[in-house]
Amino acid sequence: MKERTQISLKLILSHLIPVPLLILISLITDRDSFLLITITQTVLLITFFSGYWEFLGFRFKRIYLLSSEVFIFIDLILKLFFLNRTGNNIYLVVIMAIVQTWLLFLLVKIIIVIFRAEKGAIEIVFPFKQGVFLITDGGNSRISRLMNYHYYSSVHKKKRTNLSMSFATDIVKIRNSGSNYLPPGNEDYPIFGEKVFSPLSGIVFRVENGIEDNVPFSGHYPYNTGNTIVIRQGDNYLLLGHLKKGSIGAKAGDIVNADDLIAEAGNSGYTERPHLHMQLINSSTENFWTGTGISIEFKGKNLYKNRLIKIKL
Repeated sequence: MKERTQISLKLILSHLIPVPLLILISLITDRDSFLLITITQTVLLITFFSGYWEFLGFRFKRIYLLSSEVFIFIDLILKLFFLNRTGNNIYLVVIMAIVQTWLLFLLVKIIIVIFRAEKGAIEIVFPFKQGVFLITDGGNSRISRLMNYHYYSSVHKKKRTNLSMSFATDIVKIRNSGSNYLPPGNEDYPIFGEKVFSPLSGIVFRVENGIEDNVPFSGHYPYNTGNTIVIRQGDNYLLLGHLKKGSIGAKAGDIVNADDLIAEAGNSGYTERPHLHMQLINSSTENFWTGTGISIEFKGKNLYKNRLIKIKL
């Protein structure tokens, strides 16, 4: 099965089916309905905060959320005034209570990722200059995999790079309503070729500039960050990866200041579509991949998943 087809199926199964299915089940059954309604509402909130809305678009996200809330409200009213109380199955109640507790646990972790003030967090200059940008994965991935997959990724664990990726952040650019459903070419993504500016000042530690950009969703990507620039500031290493081939305008040893133009966003390395990968690592040795990830903030807020950032010149 092609990767584009696999992702489409995952989006349908994880984003579009669960809430309508739960609403339908709740509408046609009388048993334990109120607990099922609370489960449905929790699933909707988790999907709202942690879904991959980059592909489905934010106009669809708003419509989906509002329509789902309307149906949940109608379901609740029907249960309040027209419920035929046939009694509850104690075993079913226990199972649904356990499910709801687990869902609430996931939701609380999502909220923590959004609002928690991380110890040692560093404020950066945003790496892009004009437009609307979306964080597609970000925040403390050790707390919530739903908000940031990097730390718990099996491939990163296997390569032992996951600790350094605890706060790794992926960024894309949004055009119009935000809908950008798996287009086939790099140029179809508004982030591709976007000028990248240094998020902080330091010395260029490492540069990789000659890796070809991938064809989106073609599969079998090399395990690396592609065309990469690493900027060192003391024991902290800022890595910007998946850059466009030949676009990096600095070399190892150069001094860069925050806001200096350094590269263009691309689609090189271990990536299925154009985006910017950014992570900050604290390491006592020059082998920074064995270091520990540091939280990155912009305007005093975490770079958490689905945060929209609007930049104007």
